[in-house]
Amino acid sequence: MLCPSCNTPNRDDAKFCKKCGHPFRAEPANTLIAGQQANTAPAGGEAPLEPAAAATASAASPEPTVATQTSQASTNDHEQAQGVNDVSQAPTLILTPEQMMAYHSRRWQQEVEREQAATDIADMPTLMSTPSPADSQAEQAQDIADMPTVLDTPPASEADPTAPSPSPAAGDEGDLQATSSGKEQVDETSAVDTSNVAHDTTEEEASESMQPSSEQPETTEPATDFSTLAVGATVVGRYEVTQIVSESEQEHVYQVIDHEGYQRCWNCASEQNAQGDEFCMSCGAELLNAPYTMHEYPATANSQADAHVLHGTIINTFVDQGHTYVIEQQQVAQNAFPEGVYLEATSKSDAGDVRRSEPNEDSTLVLMLQRVHESISQPVGVFIVADGLGGHDNGQVASHMTIALIAERMARELLVDPLASEKAGEPAKPFDEDAYVALLKSAVEDANTALCQVNERDKTDMGSTITGFMTAGDHAYIINVGDSRTYMLRGGQLYKLTNDHSLVEQLVAGGLIEPDDVYTHPQRSQIFRSLGDKLNVQIDIFKQQLHPGDIMLSCSDGLWEMVRNPQIESILNTVPDPQTACAQLIEAANANGGEDNVSAVVVFVR
Repeated sequence: MLCPSCNTPNRDDAKFCKKCGHPFRAEPANTLIAGQQANTAPAGGEAPLEPAAAATASAASPEPTVATQTSQASTNDHEQAQGVNDVSQAPTLILTPEQMMAYHSRRWQQEVEREQAATDIADMPTLMSTPSPADSQAEQAQDIADMPTVLDTPPASEADPTAPSPSPAAGDEGDLQATSSGKEQVDETSAVDTSNVAHDTTEEEASESMQPSSEQPETTEPATDFSTLAVGATVVGRYEVTQIVSESEQEHVYQVIDHEGYQRCWNCASEQNAQGDEFCMSCGAELLNAPYTMHEYPATANSQADAHVLHGTIINTFVDQGHTYVIEQQQVAQNAFPEGVYLEATSKSDAGDVRRSEPNEDSTLVLMLQRVHESISQPVGVFIVADGLGGHDNGQVASHMTIALIAERMARELLVDPLASEKAGEPAKPFDEDAYVALLKSAVEDANTALCQVNERDKTDMGSTITGFMTAGDHAYIINVGDSRTYMLRGGQLYKLTNDHSLVEQLVAGGLIEPDDVYTHPQRSQIFRSLGDKLNVQIDIFKQQLHPGDIMLSCSDGLWEMVRNPQIESILNTVPDPQTACAQLIEAANANGGEDNVSAVVVFVR
């Protein structure tokens, strides 16, 4: 299916666009308004689409769905219960820290045993055994020059594979050296001529010969080649180092980003995404640049070192160039709003330069209820832009009724009733996510019903588009009917969160016109949905999590048709507060032509 926002092909079962993250669902073919009574707005107005135009756009892409993000957990308990003989040859597994360390302990021990079994005794460090008195007497009966050198080698089970072995000092008496040919010979300083008789060796002398000389150079520890990776380095072509967190002889810790985040969504653990997807098709989360913690361990580990304890979720383990790597996702990030969510909001509306002498048919709503309990801010806000249809007086009345009815319902449910319950000593009605969504949708449906009833009674055709959002905690619940829009600025980038229910948007989705044509197409004012048109109007509503620093913008088509997205993004990135943002956006719309009423609601999330 084609994304109605960016025209990118997606899989048929996708819930979100892989390119821009736009939510959508497959809509039944009969959802487009067919057989609807044709209405045409006066100059500057908008009107529902005629049946012929609806048929023309019937091949357009599906429209957004009601989508809520869910948190999922992906585990590999079954695979762990069955065991994996060789984790390095198995696919990516989620192992507990204990399982990972147990596996590598076994692997290191096996490597040491194989090395000791394959090593020639002449190549091993020289360790002289301490002779007993009986041994000394037996050695006196033989020619020392003809005796093979006896080395006491500790068994593999007792040897410490990680402890460095002492290297003999050249020139010390009694020390034995191995030649390059692999044969052993006595050092010339301790060689005895065959004509002479070897002297008696006592236990004391033998023990003294084992002591290192005071002039012997210090033993150098073997190089381990466990250097720290540089920032910007990439491991296995996937994990890029962005920060060095800590480093020691036993472990290096980095912060990395995963360039193949599509393999496993960091938010919902979905593995259904494909290479090139920028957003998860299941939950809409951005798949690129998600941060992880990477632990790097050397090829050999000190058995006396403390065990590694990881507090997050291990999502990948692998071995590269002899080093072991563990990719960890932190269980719970630090609360983004430790003192609650603080909102700064304002709205502004202008008739526009071209229609300055006519009534402004736009209406806006900024309703913010904020209570602070135990130093935690718990705001609930409703932010709406309504663009009236039907021409002049009718459009003005329609948008005004829409805003008034929604404000009355929200104030009663969210403020008046809870305060009355508290006053009476009764518990207030609890609100969860489903309750907020139901309330918002019901309020919009009430406004639509009221407009339909007035149209039937007075034989009018007034209506209104509506867009906006309701904030509760760290989430926003976004609504849309018509071609007004809601945007979000995050990380300096502008995202369009709503889908226009218009003819030109359907033509773009079907590939019949270019995206930029929506600004100039002669039928750009024809829309499929509006409040007041029919009782069972379909309302787009979905959830968006908020982050500190986000900026939310809802606006009428008079703004986004005059101010293109790059300019909106530039303005929101430079303004210090919502008031300045609204003023500059409306000023830009009028400077670019001001052909229609211009309205904006801007909310800063702190």
